[in-house]
Amino acid sequence: MNRLSQIFGAAIIIAIAVVFIVQFRPSTGPVQSAGNTCAVEVRGSCISSIDFNASKNLLAMRSPDENRLRAMGYRRLTAEGLYERWLLNEDAKRLGITVSDDELTSELVAGRVHVSLPADKIRQVGYALSLREDLTRYLDVRNRQTKKFDNKQYEKQIRNITKMSPTDFRDYQRKELIAARMRELIRARVRVGENEAFEQFSREKSTRTLAYVRFDRRFYSDLIVDTSEKAIQAWADNNKEELDKAWEGRKAQYQPECRVTRVLRVEVKPEEAEQGPEAGKAAAKARIEGAVQRLKKGESFADVARSASDDPSAARGGELGCVAKGRLSKPVEDKLFEMKAGDVSDLIETEDGFHVIKLEQIAKDAEAEKIGRQETARDLYIAHESERLAAEAAKQVLAAAAGGKSLEDALAAYMAQLTPAKAKEKEGAAAPGAKAGGAAKQDGNKDAGAKEGGEAGEARAPYTIATHPNRPTVETSLPFNVSGSPIADARDSTEAARIAFQLDKPGDLPKDVVALANGYAVIQLKEKTSASQEQWDKDREFYTSAMRAAKQNDALIGYVRLLKSTIGSEVKYDQNLLKESKPAEDGSGEPPLPLEDEGE
Repeated sequence: MNRLSQIFGAAIIIAIAVVFIVQFRPSTGPVQSAGNTCAVEVRGSCISSIDFNASKNLLAMRSPDENRLRAMGYRRLTAEGLYERWLLNEDAKRLGITVSDDELTSELVAGRVHVSLPADKIRQVGYALSLREDLTRYLDVRNRQTKKFDNKQYEKQIRNITKMSPTDFRDYQRKELIAARMRELIRARVRVGENEAFEQFSREKSTRTLAYVRFDRRFYSDLIVDTSEKAIQAWADNNKEELDKAWEGRKAQYQPECRVTRVLRVEVKPEEAEQGPEAGKAAAKARIEGAVQRLKKGESFADVARSASDDPSAARGGELGCVAKGRLSKPVEDKLFEMKAGDVSDLIETEDGFHVIKLEQIAKDAEAEKIGRQETARDLYIAHESERLAAEAAKQVLAAAAGGKSLEDALAAYMAQLTPAKAKEKEGAAAPGAKAGGAAKQDGNKDAGAKEGGEAGEARAPYTIATHPNRPTVETSLPFNVSGSPIADARDSTEAARIAFQLDKPGDLPKDVVALANGYAVIQLKEKTSASQEQWDKDREFYTSAMRAAKQNDALIGYVRLLKSTIGSEVKYDQNLLKESKPAEDGSGEPPLPLEDEGE
């Protein structure tokens, strides 16, 4: 019995010794299991927090600015990269792709370590983190004197940066290397033929230049649309159903009370603000005080607002309509709802300048509804009419140009027969300095300049056909390629470019107009350049390589997306690990990782 006990006790001692040697031998270090959780779970598989922290540290080691990393959301990027690593490793099992011990050792001895990022972030985020496109970092694992691999230096790097034992790090890197092999395999399947590359090169390097004319709804609504009560009422009578529907959506803006208001607003101009906030405010205040002096001399509020206000309502004599609470800035609204009908306010200072308002009427209940319906009808009518007139103008000029006239002559003929609406002429005549016909352009520009640089509050002539900032004129685009945006406010940013590249020679016009955010445009091909063979011979290698890299990246993104939808749709992240750390009180964030020089 004693003999058996001695044998059994000796066996236990030997087993303990073996475990001790395995766990703590110098080449491996202690196994880190304390605090290990699942950072990512995919279909029952656990990606450990140890792997997460190692990846997080490797990704961050060349970016010591914790605030920048936090803004990038690099903890989530780390977790999503490990999720995609799991997907690629699982698919590698299906394909029989492995990494031998010798291959893994060769990578580690070279100091080359692999990490993972989401496929669709590799280019953008990888560049920001100073990662190579193959998602590798180089650690300095060489002896400083001999320049050869040094196991102690290697272990020091691994422990300091990843907090792993060399054995755990080796297992971690095996998974990363398999994922890297999978990425290489996916990318290697992409081919780019020279004809395909040249075709794309030609599309990108060939350019077009357009001549074009904008027909802006704002020009027509300000000057051309007949805004007489008769015209508005006629439209309302013919579109009662549309008007009723729109009124139901706006009713709350007028009920139970609204206030018919005009505004005179003078804002701080950028050139004035350059002299300092106080100087900018002082200049704006001087200008509105000049306008107020005109009011005191007997000019109507509408006339002064029309010629001196910076508000979009200036063209309507400062008319804001019937205003309910919640529509104006608080200082202006507070003042408005203290006033009585007929009152004109003192100066009201706001963040962007100064206001003077006039309360013309307080409307309640049935009266508020009547005004609200009238304003709704007016807004809808003007929107419809300005849209119609802009479209008809564009088609008329296009037809004239297609019939043989130059674009300039076709536009000139159209503008010559254009006359302002009578209601607009009446409004313009009431303003001091208003001119008619072609003479308005010179005088109007002079008055506008006087307002900006002359006496504070000086009257400015109202816009005419010749001076309106959105009047139709022939413009020329910059050269653009097939994916360019030659007209900035086109509804479809690339539509004009697409149409232009279908035109054969300079002077050609498309069959239809181009829709803009605020109207329509007529375009005409002005210049056409094609990519030359000389350019292609010079750039062939670089361009083909860049095109291949882009297609390879797209292929990888698509492949990973397919894996997510088939084998890895059930994924769960440890949200505690994904929380970005808060900056320290001194703004430094987390302590920086020890940085070592990368190898070559």
